[in-house]
Amino acid sequence: MYQNKVLKLTTIFTQSWQTPSLWVLLLSTLLWGCDDPQQIGTEVFGEEIGVRYTDTLSVNSATVLLDSLQTSANALVYVGNMKHPELGEISAKTFFQITNADTLKIDTLGTKAYKSSVVEVADSLVLRLLYRYVAGDTNVAQTFKVYRVKSSESRSISTIYNNTSDLPAYEPTPIGTVSLKNLRPIRNPYATTDTGKYAILRIPLTAALKEEIFSYRNKASASAVVYDKFKDVVKGMVLVSESPSNAAIVGFSTYTSDMMLYYHYTYKYPKSGVDTTVTTKDSLAFYMLYSPELNARYTQFTAKRTGAIAKLTTPGQKVTAVEAGYKVYLDAAGGLAIKVNFPSLLKLKEQHNVAINKAELIFEPDALPTGFNRPPDLIAVEDNGLNRPLRVSSGALAFLSSETSISTFEPKAQVYTFNVTSAIQNILSGRIANNGWIITPTQTGYASSTSTTKTVASSSRIVLSAITNASFDSRKIKLKLYYTYINK
Repeated sequence: MYQNKVLKLTTIFTQSWQTPSLWVLLLSTLLWGCDDPQQIGTEVFGEEIGVRYTDTLSVNSATVLLDSLQTSANALVYVGNMKHPELGEISAKTFFQITNADTLKIDTLGTKAYKSSVVEVADSLVLRLLYRYVAGDTNVAQTFKVYRVKSSESRSISTIYNNTSDLPAYEPTPIGTVSLKNLRPIRNPYATTDTGKYAILRIPLTAALKEEIFSYRNKASASAVVYDKFKDVVKGMVLVSESPSNAAIVGFSTYTSDMMLYYHYTYKYPKSGVDTTVTTKDSLAFYMLYSPELNARYTQFTAKRTGAIAKLTTPGQKVTAVEAGYKVYLDAAGGLAIKVNFPSLLKLKEQHNVAINKAELIFEPDALPTGFNRPPDLIAVEDNGLNRPLRVSSGALAFLSSETSISTFEPKAQVYTFNVTSAIQNILSGRIANNGWIITPTQTGYASSTSTTKTVASSSRIVLSAITNASFDSRKIKLKLYYTYINK
């Protein structure tokens, strides 16, 4: 719809003019009417200048498939299977390495005067995974299995791994299995610390692996099995979930997850002339994340999409909203993003010189299915004209150059709102091409830095941060414009 307002005396422009001819026209008009100021408002401004509002400009939208998402060196690793009512099935498997900070220590009270040989016993080896995130149906039973990577395989911390990267080959027999009737990731929702709030998934590992690792204490050179050297003997592990496709995907913290070797030792010690049996329990931790960073880790995602978006198999492909029944989708794990463009925008200046006072791009998401997570924020990136994010000369991704490039979901209004005033004005003035924008959930790898021409992403990669998704009715995506015009 259009709403007109004629300015009788004074026009206030809230946005910097990007079209120089408007300034020239205004200045010449003022100079021409300086002898008769009353004529300025009644004959010139009243007839030639106005302010309009519209929210009916066409917004074309489509779902596009992004390039691969980086999942290596992430704060979370994911495992499980889930089924979204519109997006289809998504499964996740994780590879990770572990590192120990020290060798086993046997404390014999600081003396060698014990009267019997020290008896050392490995009690258990347990993988402890701290829940940090869950998406899907937690009431469906899950069986988690851990596999040892084959000795011929290797992965490097210096390599970037993506959601589509192949997992290393692993042994066919699991080294650890745990089955759960359902997931209970939150232990105490009122706790003030992560370790108090989130539950821990404990997976007992095999006795054979326990004894193998325990035997490393007898190696001639302890340095062969500590720090990253441990990866020479244990190449890594792969964590999978054997659960129905309609279960859940779980994110585990790499900061607090570990593998614990529990052991004890016993000996006799002379105390006051009496032999005293001493038994000491201890443990050794192996860390998934160790500072400085030593371990490679990444999650592989597999998507089985349904409906119109099933044809999205190659980055850069798109499915228009019309093809998908007026729907567009965001899916962080699956790499789905929304592309918008404005085919009728340039028609605004066919009859007028136009300056944008305010422009808002508004997305109203559909109701969220139970068990799934909506993106807390969306980010707008310029499109290169080929349904891919635009990159600047450095290779970095280009943020939308406007007042808002990141929009936070507004719970009360139930919308995401981008202030795109400068971006729309720059399109109208010809400073940037009308290729459209790509909208995607914000990711860890996005960090803005400002150059003289535009705001760009400091990373050339999109890094997965959380499994979020959303669907939108394309007919509810609105571009609201408040603009000042001068008749040509």
